[in-house]
Amino acid sequence: MTNALATFSKKIDSQLVEPLKNVTIGRKLVPVTAPQGFGISSVDWGKITGLSGGYVSYGFTDGNEDVIDVTLTNSKIPVYWKDYRVNRRTYNSWLQNGTDIDSASAIEALYQTVSVEDLAIIQGIANDGSNYDIKGLYQSAGNDCDAAAGCADFGTYGNAVKTVSAAKKLLVDDGIPAYSIPLNLVLPSTQYGQLEASASPAGVEELPRVMRMLNGGSVFSVPETVLPADNGLLLPAPQAAKPYFDYFLTANYQTEHGIDSKHPDTGDLFGRVFTAGILRVKHPNAICKLSAI
Repeated sequence: MTNALATFSKKIDSQLVEPLKNVTIGRKLVPVTAPQGFGISSVDWGKITGLSGGYVSYGFTDGNEDVIDVTLTNSKIPVYWKDYRVNRRTYNSWLQNGTDIDSASAIEALYQTVSVEDLAIIQGIANDGSNYDIKGLYQSAGNDCDAAAGCADFGTYGNAVKTVSAAKKLLVDDGIPAYSIPLNLVLPSTQYGQLEASASPAGVEELPRVMRMLNGGSVFSVPETVLPADNGLLLPAPQAAKPYFDYFLTANYQTEHGIDSKHPDTGDLFGRVFTAGILRVKHPNAICKLSAI
């Protein structure tokens, strides 16, 4: 039975991979490490403190030396999961006759698991509903592009371009090469819709120009349960973001199935979709949140 359940789990896993690629947003925004093992429950990681300015001279002199200090952080790694049941007769049909399994329950559980992981990566984890135990990209952002800095309401043509330009300047001023690396723009559904529909009286669409400003990056839409309306993010795309932040993955998405010993022959199967990982922000100033857009 144990081997049969493991085989069944692999069968379900094979049907989850493609839907996962389509629905997950958080992992598309950050570099993701190779799975480190589910047994790893915490991770130590460090941030190097900032250095003073460089020197220029016609020869080497004393005084241009900093002591590199690393601040270590130990973070517990959260698990994201959702449980479901599989009808026992359906399972027996697969076991005995090779009947194709309807994986709808597992896929729906996957969607629910992806939702909480996306929220953790983009916004953070607040177990009490208000104080963040682990900060996501938005809560960790070291730059804030508000109205004073040049961010503006996406409902008016041209303001999205102004906002991206102002946010890029903030990043560049903090030493992030935003004019030469790919960037991702993350928007709540309202602002994404406004940008998608934005056009001048002459019919010139704004979205293509914004895309060019992202240097090969992308625009992502997320639910407003993850990123509230009028807020956004501009940050390096994963291919350029490794020095600034990453997602430390211990267990990739997978399923497990088991039976209740009270009814080993007739009881339903208990299923679980789970993954485990944590966002590590090493350079907060590489992330710019957009306010009042």
